[in-house]
Amino acid sequence: MSATWPPYPPCVSGTCEDIICCAHGHKVRWPELLGKSEQEATSTIQRENPEVTVEVRTPGRVGLPNFCCNRVYLPVDANNNVINILTVG
Repeated sequence: MSATWPPYPPCVSGTCEDIICCAHGHKVRWPELLGKSEQEATSTIQRENPEVTVEVRTPGRVGLPNFCCNRVYLPVDANNNVINILTVG
């Protein structure tokens, strides 16, 4: 049986210090979602990596600087479109 990450929160990363270590066979980066809607991005991430929790970050809202294998920050603009390349962490 392969390892899995518990739901976020709390933040977990075990001994991992980079996104490759966090993968557990799942996708960890989504450059193709840049400019897509929050709903489409969330759905895609949850389908492609069920071990992560998507945390939406609206304008002016920042996330914690800690590294988490079980979280993806989803920064969106005022129109709810993705404004950064999304990665686990």
